[in-house]
Amino acid sequence: MAFGATIVTMQQAGDRLMTARRPLPARFAGQVLLLTPLKMPVSAAASSVGRSVAARAWRAPSPNAALMWVLGIVNRWVFLKGLPVLRRVPVVRDLPFVHGYFWIRRVDFPETDRSNLSRAVNRETVAFIGPNHPEFGTDWLIDQEVSSFVAPQMASWADRGIVNAAPRFWGMNNLIANDGGDAARDYSIGWAIEGEGVLLHPEGTVRWTNDQVHPLFPGIAQMAMRAAERTAKPVYIAPLVWKYRYTGDVSRRIRREIGLIEKGLKLPRLDRLRIPLRFEALQKNILAMRMRQFGYVETDASTDFFARQSAFQAFLLDTLEEEHGTDSVDKRLSRIMRTIRGQRSALANDTSPEADEKRATLARRIATAEEARRLGEFTREVYGTAMLTQEQLFESLKRTRDRLLRHGWKNTIANMLPRPFGPRVVHIGVPEPIRVVPVARADAAAYETALIELTQALMQDKLDEINRRIAPAVAPFSVPNPFVR
Repeated sequence: MAFGATIVTMQQAGDRLMTARRPLPARFAGQVLLLTPLKMPVSAAASSVGRSVAARAWRAPSPNAALMWVLGIVNRWVFLKGLPVLRRVPVVRDLPFVHGYFWIRRVDFPETDRSNLSRAVNRETVAFIGPNHPEFGTDWLIDQEVSSFVAPQMASWADRGIVNAAPRFWGMNNLIANDGGDAARDYSIGWAIEGEGVLLHPEGTVRWTNDQVHPLFPGIAQMAMRAAERTAKPVYIAPLVWKYRYTGDVSRRIRREIGLIEKGLKLPRLDRLRIPLRFEALQKNILAMRMRQFGYVETDASTDFFARQSAFQAFLLDTLEEEHGTDSVDKRLSRIMRTIRGQRSALANDTSPEADEKRATLARRIATAEEARRLGEFTREVYGTAMLTQEQLFESLKRTRDRLLRHGWKNTIANMLPRPFGPRVVHIGVPEPIRVVPVARADAAAYETALIELTQALMQDKLDEINRRIAPAVAPFSVPNPFVR
C-alpha cells in the first residue's frame, strides 16, 4: 500500500483539498478520488450490504409524506425534546410527561456542520448518510431530526425485526428492512438518485460507546459505488456523528441504575460505596460471575481488571475457534457467528433428536460468542482514561443491562427504550462529505476499502473535535477512574 492519492471532497476546484488519512492502493496514486460514506444499522451478526445472501420475502416501502411529517412532530415533542412552551419553564420542564422520553433539552448543530450536510444532501445530489450509533432508541429519533433539516422523506435502514413488527406502518415511514437483499439495495440506490437521501448506520449494531467509532461495514460504500455507476449526478457519502452530554449532575440516577443491575443479577448490594468504587465492584462481580458460568478458572486474579477480562475473552474465543491467524477479535467473532447461524439455519426443517441436540450445542456456542463480544466492549482503549465521565457510566450501565438482563417485560421495555439519567444536549457534527466516482472493476475492492477507512477516520476526527469542545462542561461531573490506579 502506498500513500499520496488525493481525495476531493465537496469543495472542489479552487477550494481546499483534503489528503486521505489512510493509505490508499498504489494504483490510485496521483488520481483524484471522490469518496462517499454509508452507514447501515444491522444486528451484530448481520452481513454487509454486499454479501450474497438470499433475500427473504421483502416488501418495498411505500412512503407517505403526510404520515412522515406527523410522526416527525410526535417524535420531536413527545419523545425527544418535550412539550412546546412547557419544556422551557424551569422545574416544569423536568416533569416526566413534559421533558420528552429521551430528555433532549437542546440540539447543538453548528452552521458549518449543517452546511456540510445540506450541500451533500439535496435534490441535485445522490447522498448516503452514515451516522455513528452510540445508543439505542434515541439514535433513530436523531436520524429523523437530522432528516427534517435536509430531506424529510429520507429512507432509513433498520433491523428487520423492527420493520417486520409493523411492516405497513414502517413502510409508510420509508424504513428499509435490512434483510431485503438486492431488492432493498436497488430501492435504496434508486431513492438516493431521486435526491431524497438514504441513511444507514455503518457501525452496524449499537455498541454503547459514544466516544469511539467502531470499524464500519462496507455496505454504505458498496451502494454509493453502485449509484455512481448509474447516474451522472454527484454521489456522496455524508459522514455524521453526534455526542450526548448531560447538562447537570445525574449521580442519583447512576446509583439507582447500579442498584437495579445488582438486584437483577443477584449480586451484593453495595449502597454505601461511592459511585466509582461501586461501579468498579459491579464490573468485577459480573466478571467473576461470568467466569464461573463459563467454566473459566483464573490462574492469576491479582492482575488489573482489563487484563483479567482479556484473558477470559481469549479463553472463550479459543473454545470456539482454534485456528484464527492474525484476524482481529471483531473479525473472528463475526466469522464465528456467521458459521454458527449458518449451521443452525441448515437444521431448520430437521425434527430428529440428533438435530435437537445439535441445536442445543449451537445455542451454547452462540452464548459463548456473545459473551466474548461483551467482554470486548468495556476495554482499556475506550475506558482506560484518568477520569470516567457521567456519559461513560451511563453507556456502560445501559450496555450491561442490555446484554445481561433480558428476561421480563420491564427489562424488555428498558432495553428497547432506555431512559436517560437526566436532561441532555446532543452535539451534532458533519465532516466534509466524500465524493464517490465509478472505478474499474479491478480497482473496486481497494476503492471500497479506502472509502470505508476514510469514512471512519473522518467520523472519529469530528467526534474527537466535539469532545474537546465540550470538555469544560463535562469535567465537573466526572469521577476518578478506579480501573487505572
